[in-house]
This record gives sequence, C-alpha cells and structure tokens, in this order.
Amino acid sequence: PVSVASLSALATAVFGLLFWRASIGCIAYRAAEALEKPQYSTIGTIDGVQIRRYQPYLIAEVKAKGETYRKATGNGFRQVAGYIFGKNKAKGSTDPLKMKMTAPVRSVLKLPSSAPKEDQNGDVMLSFYMGSNYTLNSLPKPLNKNVTLRRVPGHYLAVKKFNGPSPKLSKVAACREAIVKALKDNGLTVPRDCKDYTFLYQYHDPFLTPGFLRKNEVGVPVAKSKILQGMETEK
Repeated sequence: PVSVASLSALATAVFGLLFWRASIGCIAYRAAEALEKPQYSTIGTIDGVQIRRYQPYLIAEVKAKGETYRKATGNGFRQVAGYIFGKNKAKGSTDPLKMKMTAPVRSVLKLPSSAPKEDQNGDVMLSFYMGSNYTLNSLPKPLNKNVTLRRVPGHYLAVKKFNGPSPKLSKVAACREAIVKALKDNGLTVPRDCKDYTFLYQYHDPFLTPGFLRKNEVGVPVAKSKILQGMETEK
C-alpha cells in the first residue's frame, strides 16, 4: 500500500511543478506584453469589431510555402527569426546585427471561399515588425534571399480579438466572416486588392505562455471612406 507520506510527497511535487509552470508562463506573458508593437489608434468599434488606423511601419517578410498552413507558418517563422537573430549583414560592419524581438508575429493568409481545411496546402506571408529605431536604409541586409524588407503604408484594419492557442483555420475564417459582415452592415468595404486576404496577429509565444493568456487577432483591411472619416472626427 502507498503510504500517506508518499502521497504527500507526490502532491507536493505536483503542486511545485504546477506553480513553476504558472510562474514561467506569467513571466513569458509579461515579457511579450512589453515588446515593441506597431503604432495605431482605435477610431471606433462596430458590432464587436475594432476599427484601427495604423501608422506606416517596416517589416521583414517571407513568402512561406508548406504542405499545410501550420507547416508554412513554422517555415516562415524560422526564416524571419533567423534574420533578426543574426542571419544578416549589418551596414558598415562585418558582424551580424542581433535585433530585439517585437510583436505581433504577422501572417497574411489567402483563405478559400469555402470552409478551409486544416491540412490544405498553405501559402503564408509571414513577417515581423521592425522596431521604430530602424529605417529601410539602416536595417541589415538579409543573408537569406527569401527574406525581404519593406514598408507597410498607413492603413485601416478591422480587428476581432480573442485569447487562446494558435487558432485553426476554421476559427480564422469564422472571425473574418464576422468582420466582413460587420463592415457591410455599417456601410464599410474591403479594398478590392485586399478582398481575399486575412491578417492574423499573434502576440505571445506558443510554448511558455499559457493558452488562455495568448492574444490573437484576426484583421481585414478597410477601404477609406467618408464613414471612416466621420468616425475619426467623432473620436
């Protein structure tokens, strides 16, 4: 028979492990919350969808391919992370430049009109935001030819937020559908050149931060209009 002392020791060990895991998760969450992010202002909320106006910013980007969306995302993440962590050539130096991590990890997906399948072939434009202290001229040159540097113009984005682990494509598609409906119901539209694209922003690491604390956002671009201008004026 198992002794009371053995059960007590096991319970203490399990509690200690859970406490350690929770502590590490909270530290990871706070570290991610402190990362630099693109600047935006919220000009209004419609039917639970936040309307934002983003300032221009720089990104390092990879067009990633994979057998599935998740494999493409992982492939893209590794390449862009490699760039900011040293696979680059700094301007005026023979040494690589290690840059600070930023948030969010930014994915641009082209979802099919029908319900997406989790194992569908994936093409993802995955990028990291480059800190505000850089310009296109001062950023180091990528050693990986798949990594490109570019400026994202100022734009409007309709965003739906939720917490949880990395979302399935079905969740992303459902959020997009809700956003597009909210825009249509309020007289707003998606720009023609962006009508098939969905933005997925992920702010926390998938390993240390507990799932319920991870912040995700699905975004759809919004075309400029008098209605948007009115929302900004009212704000």
